[in-house]
Amino acid sequence: MERHFDIVIIGNSAAGMQALRTIRRHSRSVSVAMVDRENCPAYSRVLTPYYVGGKTLRGNLFIVGSDFYDHYGIATLLGHAAVELDAERHRLLLADGTAVGFGQLLIAAGAEARGLEVTAEGVCTLRHLADADRLERLLKGARSVTAVGAGLVSIPLLSHAGPEVERHLVIGSDRVFSRVVDPEASAILEERFLADGLVLHKRDDIVNLSGTDRLELSLATGKRIVTDMLLVGKGVVPNTDLALRAGLEVREGIVTDERCRTSHPQIFAAGDVAEGKDFVTGEPTIQGNWLTAVEQGEIAALNMLGFDCAYEGSLKNNTTEVFGVDVAVVGYCRDDAPRTATARDPFTGRFRKVFLDGRDRVIGATMIGETNDAGLYYQLVRTRALFPGPTFLRGTGTQAAALARLA
Repeated sequence: MERHFDIVIIGNSAAGMQALRTIRRHSRSVSVAMVDRENCPAYSRVLTPYYVGGKTLRGNLFIVGSDFYDHYGIATLLGHAAVELDAERHRLLLADGTAVGFGQLLIAAGAEARGLEVTAEGVCTLRHLADADRLERLLKGARSVTAVGAGLVSIPLLSHAGPEVERHLVIGSDRVFSRVVDPEASAILEERFLADGLVLHKRDDIVNLSGTDRLELSLATGKRIVTDMLLVGKGVVPNTDLALRAGLEVREGIVTDERCRTSHPQIFAAGDVAEGKDFVTGEPTIQGNWLTAVEQGEIAALNMLGFDCAYEGSLKNNTTEVFGVDVAVVGYCRDDAPRTATARDPFTGRFRKVFLDGRDRVIGATMIGETNDAGLYYQLVRTRALFPGPTFLRGTGTQAAALARLA
């Protein structure tokens, strides 16, 4: 027998959870179901490298308890992947054969980690809780850990592996965090990573993998690495197959308008699976960060409830701690920005670089060192604020005063 709900949400992470909260903030009568392939309460993917590295307990990953869904009156279909979508009949089919009808649908199915063609016992990705559990077991007792791909998964995990572990990082580009920070910030971070004992293999890649008890990696440059485990951190691929087979418009992600609506009027998308407008450039993009997913989940929910709410566009917004240093990136942080302003304290290591448009408005910022002002820069970009001046870069007191003048 087919079950029917006013709203069905696919995806139990940032976008889906924010949509649930928003729906219940405005209505207790709308019937809502949550579908997700993982059979557990919502958890933070951002914290999984900390759990794997022993910096936090597994229980601290969970955003809500198992009683959250009952409290909010949500029907849960957890542990059941959505395998087929009939958009015109408003019908979703799950892997166990369950059919679910919906009035409106939010696809917040996220993305999957890119893997390697070669698989072996010690080769891992980190995207789901089961991945984190497996990595946590493998890391215990490991003498050597290798990661390929210098992004927001590989480097944090290597950082948390500990100084007693031999750590290798293999990247195809000529610098670390190449998709996250500009070359100047990348050089500062690389210096710190090397000082902490990271062995860096730039402009290189793994061409062969063998071994049983330990992995033997052959690199394109002819180097050889013997390691206990290999983490593949080569980015993610949005989970668009369901939407594509249903006839929704898909490019890199599911195409959405300013109301997070897809090409079908009753189907919305949010988070890492959704392709929408970048706030600064206006170009279609997938930001792939927690805050964007939360914002899009809220906009989608409001529009599903009948409110007419437009999303101004997403912003890059990443904060992490690697090798003992905090790093935050907000907005547009490329060196082709019309102008930049930089400040660096050689004693504290605190670095700030602000990116400006042709009218001297703040469009982005990179922060290394203490990053409590990341939210401040986010607001400066969102409000299209004029750059307050060089003194703004040199202390949180002047930054707070500048923001107060802008408010």
